[in-house]
Amino acid sequence: MKYRINRKTGDRISEIGIGSSYMHEAGKEEAIKALRRAYEGGINYFDLAAGHGDAFAIYGEALHDVRDKIFYQIHFGADYTKGDYGWSLDLNTIKASVKWMLQRLQTDYIDYGFIHCQDEIADWQTYKENGIYDYILELKKKGIVKHIGLSSHTPKVINAILDEADVDMLMFSVNPGYDYGQGQYAYGEV
Repeated sequence: MKYRINRKTGDRISEIGIGSSYMHEAGKEEAIKALRRAYEGGINYFDLAAGHGDAFAIYGEALHDVRDKIFYQIHFGADYTKGDYGWSLDLNTIKASVKWMLQRLQTDYIDYGFIHCQDEIADWQTYKENGIYDYILELKKKGIVKHIGLSSHTPKVINAILDEADVDMLMFSVNPGYDYGQGQYAYGEV
């Protein structure tokens, strides 16, 4: 496995990471085997923007014993407490969701806490007004969130947020088939 150093954090991150969208569909036993094989193959970065909440307990079981050797990316605004993915800009919902995710992952910290799915300037304004960004900063101050990330499909929104927020990692979609074909989540630009 090849690794890159995040120049802002110093973290040594595998060039290949694992996304979680459909991990739960493999079934618990197969998913655990796949995650262990990924870890044994040198993958150390796991994005927990999952398609279903079942993925979190699977990750917790598969990787709890190597937690200090891996990085979890958790999204503040993605809510899995009802099972399927949900998106929220409500602070109390996000607090409950983060607590829920941490319990299932069997961990007490987040390596990369992501400002999640900011595709319109209004999303960022609401995120700040509702106290979500301040909540991430509070958790960072307490050491629960190690670094702050940002996910978006919209370059102008990314630029606006980077002017205001101290971000350590950016996740930007490079999947035009998704960005231009998924309706409500598709705000990408050429």
